[in-house]
Amino acid sequence: ISAFLCPSLPLTLQKEYKDQLWFEKAEGMFCVDLRALLPCHKLICPPSLQLPMCAVGDTAEAWFCLDNVGDLSTFFTWEFSSPFQMLPTTGLLEPGQACRIKVTFQPLMAVIHEVQATCWYGDSTKQKNSIQLQAVAKCAQLLVNIKQKRPEDQDAEGCQKVLYFGSVAVGCTAERQIKLYNPSVVSAPFRIEVGPDSLVKDQAFSCRTAHGIVPPGERKCVSVFFHPETLDVRTMDYVAITPSGCASQTLLKVVGFCRGPAVSLQHDCINFSWITLGAHAEKPLWIENREDCTAYFQFAIDCQESVFSIRPAFGTLAGKARMTLHCTFQPTHPIIYFRKVACLIHHQDPVFLDLLGTCHSDNAKPAILRPQHLTWYRTHLARGLTLYPPDILGAMLKEKKLKQDKNGALMIPSETCGLSWPRGFLAHLTMSHSYVPSHPLQRGN
Repeated sequence: ISAFLCPSLPLTLQKEYKDQLWFEKAEGMFCVDLRALLPCHKLICPPSLQLPMCAVGDTAEAWFCLDNVGDLSTFFTWEFSSPFQMLPTTGLLEPGQACRIKVTFQPLMAVIHEVQATCWYGDSTKQKNSIQLQAVAKCAQLLVNIKQKRPEDQDAEGCQKVLYFGSVAVGCTAERQIKLYNPSVVSAPFRIEVGPDSLVKDQAFSCRTAHGIVPPGERKCVSVFFHPETLDVRTMDYVAITPSGCASQTLLKVVGFCRGPAVSLQHDCINFSWITLGAHAEKPLWIENREDCTAYFQFAIDCQESVFSIRPAFGTLAGKARMTLHCTFQPTHPIIYFRKVACLIHHQDPVFLDLLGTCHSDNAKPAILRPQHLTWYRTHLARGLTLYPPDILGAMLKEKKLKQDKNGALMIPSETCGLSWPRGFLAHLTMSHSYVPSHPLQRGN
């Protein structure tokens, strides 16, 4: 070989080869080691993998790397058994490429699990590599307690737990909370179901937390809501708190009562006294809702010909709110007027308002109607005295067959019950079925 020349020597091999090549020159001999390896498939992975401790029915995850340290593109397939799952189960790795394998542990029994997973690869998938999967499964515990207990609640261990919402206004929503405590060393998954045996549309109770996880040794608060729609009804249902796996279910009894609005008027009687014909009078009156729920009201006085009017005649009253109404009296004839107006209220019995007034003109000045006259009339009606004409009642009062109570209303004394009635009274009594007694009250239109 001449100086400064570097010839190449081609070598052709068909299998793995190891040898030495010797060179001889004037200064001596030296050798070069020869080693030739054919391209091959080779995948490596860790010998074992320890997964986190897991509750029965829960899931634990871990990852490891599968590396292609060979010279060829390699297909692989994993072979494993329950309760472990591996993703991806198959794939293709280029030379020098690595793949993260996800291992999922889903135990059904509280025991120590050890499973060998095998990775098959190479030509005709004859080569393999194995990894030992290890995990521990335990039963989770979940203790249910009531937060901010009330005297009506029942929270004793071993007894039926009762969560009492009390009285809630119709259309409103009340919230109470329960505490879930996990005393175990593993996370406790759970699910919550309200009214398992009732229709969804009939449920007044709800829980926005359908499922969740309580970490080991920690507490979680869950809200239960009561939204009643049916008035004066005691509602009862059950909330099932079910931990995963082998832990027992807790059945929580929930109870609530629905109440309606509490609407009242400032006065039950508005007296306009007397005004002249052609004039009008107006007085304020407030309406109040003492409950939290919204109230809807309407006065039954929508007749355009009525001498009495109320503005507004209907409306919405928010909870704990008050509204001012305007009552107007505009008479059309010189007479006395009276009207009993019903205020209809959704989810509540109606309330009533007496409206009375007297109209005077230059030629007619009737007696002024006052609230005391209404009180007397209603008392006489309850005592059965409105069936008889005033002259008969006056005669009986003079003969002391009637007397007046402390409020001035007529009454029949108990000592006169067995005495004879005045002359002509039976005739008047016989005629009373066809007699319409005159009364100082003229009902307004």
